[in-house]
Amino acid sequence: MKQVWIVYHDSGPDNNILGVFDDEKEAYDFQELIAPQYENGALLTPFPVPWRCTDHVTELRV
Repeated sequence: MKQVWIVYHDSGPDNNILGVFDDEKEAYDFQELIAPQYENGALLTPFPVPWRCTDHVTELRV
């Protein structure tokens, strides 16, 4: 199963997504760059994605 990396913050009333990446290193680099702008920093978590749309074709994997 594929996964994406979500960078978000919880410094405000809503959990705001700041970016979604398919590469962990890119997500981490962005997290480090953006974290100082938020009171509690930025968080990073992987999220499994059971399907992915590429080249106008959707692959379903169960």
